[in-house]
Amino acid sequence: MNNDSPAGRDALQVLSQVRSVLLIDWPHVGIPRALLESGFEVFGYAPDRYSDAKLAQERPAGEFVTVYPPHDSSEKNFLVFRKRDLPPDRVDAVAVYRPAEEIPAIIIKHVLPLHAGVLWLQPPTESSEAQLLAAEHELHFVQGVDLARTARMAHQARKTVTS
Repeated sequence: MNNDSPAGRDALQVLSQVRSVLLIDWPHVGIPRALLESGFEVFGYAPDRYSDAKLAQERPAGEFVTVYPPHDSSEKNFLVFRKRDLPPDRVDAVAVYRPAEEIPAIIIKHVLPLHAGVLWLQPPTESSEAQLLAAEHELHFVQGVDLARTARMAHQARKTVTS
């Protein structure tokens, strides 16, 4: 599904209300990059640890840091994930790129405790069970829409409004 479809427009509306996103896996580093470049606060989750995502002009050093260098000349910064000792207090959205059978546990372990109002399944992940669980917990639910592209569109829309 593309971002020009009704679901894509709905996803853009949902994302326009979001400021912080927890990523539980992602298909490529373009997703956290697009979110950060679009002004979102980004957290990551890898098995048993949370991290803060930032863009940095210089390669940082230190323990518990994962660094992704610029991929090409269009990327100017390093993408940096620094381990957190504790989960964030709250996030607005949880974006998931995991098999559908893992989503119920993700809702229990991350979405609900972090008071997220949005559950976003990154394509190609789709789940009718997750959609039902999202409705049960009164969450906005998005699937079939690319998060990176939608983040860039939301950023452009904010820039247009403020110009």
